[in-house]
Amino acid sequence: MKHSLTITLLLLLIFVLAQINGLFVVDYYIDIKESAVAGRTVVHEEKYAEANITAPVVENESASFVYIFLALLMGTAFVLLLIKFKQGNFWKLWFFLSVVVTLVISLNTWVFRLFASYGSSTLLFGMTIFIASIFAYYKVFRQNVFIHNISEVFIYGGLAALLVPIMNMTSIIIVLVLVALYDMYAVWKSKHMIAMAQFQTEQKVFAGLFIPYKTDNSSEEKQTAQATIPKRSMKRAASKKISVPIPSKVSTAILGGGDVAFPLLFSGVLMKTSGNYFAPAFTTVTTTIALALLFYYGEKGKFYPAIPFVAAGCFVGYGIYSLLFI
Repeated sequence: MKHSLTITLLLLLIFVLAQINGLFVVDYYIDIKESAVAGRTVVHEEKYAEANITAPVVENESASFVYIFLALLMGTAFVLLLIKFKQGNFWKLWFFLSVVVTLVISLNTWVFRLFASYGSSTLLFGMTIFIASIFAYYKVFRQNVFIHNISEVFIYGGLAALLVPIMNMTSIIIVLVLVALYDMYAVWKSKHMIAMAQFQTEQKVFAGLFIPYKTDNSSEEKQTAQATIPKRSMKRAASKKISVPIPSKVSTAILGGGDVAFPLLFSGVLMKTSGNYFAPAFTTVTTTIALALLFYYGEKGKFYPAIPFVAAGCFVGYGIYSLLFI
């Protein structure tokens, strides 16, 4: 098992909450029933206006995978350049701005739904910016692990509100296949995805779920640690019949942002295509199971491309829904 049961369940819980919130956000900005009837995306333009952004549109939703995949490659190249020139501060600034934007779009749905009758749209939007900025500050510059993972629940909803409107089932399926192949190449062949994960971990600004935890050292590591303890201390401890404490090793459980975002995009597109919450419920369950299997069979200390697993979960969930209800 890659992580302890507690850490694994915590990762899966945050993943599921991010999926649920993302669908909640997509439903706020997109009229899913009208979209299903029309066969194209019908957005609530006034909702996007509340967040001071323009509703994203494309002429051909089936071809939008080209823009999304190119944006992914360009973003990867940009991060690799930052790693090469050791621009950790620039990465933090860029990440901070990205977090603020996505949090504003996502949290805006909660603020306006809960407090719409208590103030003007300007006041409510200002409240959203304030909350998002506080979260982003403690996530990026103070490295608070609790705020980091709480914000992860909301970030991907903002991303989904920008990308789900420009995709249909054809484009999201192609995106998942391309990204799964790319993920396998980037982790197992070129290994630059591992370098990116290590860079972000070192900067303590990770784009994804991030949970540090203490683990017991292996017997070999304990022997090595004991060998570094002065013999005088060991003899003194033995004479007093006390044990010399051996420091615990700190491990980190991570799940990349793309591993959370892409299954949400698939579920969001499926929701607006079907016009209901029932369809994406299948894919949320099956992608969670796929991740659980990856964590269960994965080995400690090894990196795995998660997108192929969550993509398989998406396709299985979509297949089950199609067989039962289409």
